[in-house]
Amino acid sequence: MKKILFSFLLMLAAAAQAEPVVVVSANSGLDALTQDEVRQIFNGQTRRVSGVSVKPLDLPSRGRARDGFYQQVLGKSAEQMKSYWARMIFTGRGMPPREVSSEQEMVMLVGSNRNFVGYLDASLVTPDLKVVYRP
Repeated sequence: MKKILFSFLLMLAAAAQAEPVVVVSANSGLDALTQDEVRQIFNGQTRRVSGVSVKPLDLPSRGRARDGFYQQVLGKSAEQMKSYWARMIFTGRGMPPREVSSEQEMVMLVGSNRNFVGYLDASLVTPDLKVVYRP
């Protein structure tokens, strides 16, 4: 009985984890991104993908969604990304993505500007957004 209960709790924990998706405006010229392209966008290594200018947006640093995105998509922890951006800023080689205040602001900004690229939990995607990457 304990094994069954433990298995059930593990399944619930896995289901409760957020599924991050990368989104752009429904009006964007981008239809799909590879994981490598997503990494390059959010690491500041590229500003154009398939001829389309891109501007990444980041969720608040205090949120679990940001941690999950970094871990699942970029393969780094939030602390590792913070350290990365500190080095990039110090050496003058880049600036981190603009940080939004909430998921609602992310939806509004990405949905209204065809150049913004953001990420959200899949359950928050609206008709104004287009999913271009799903891990």
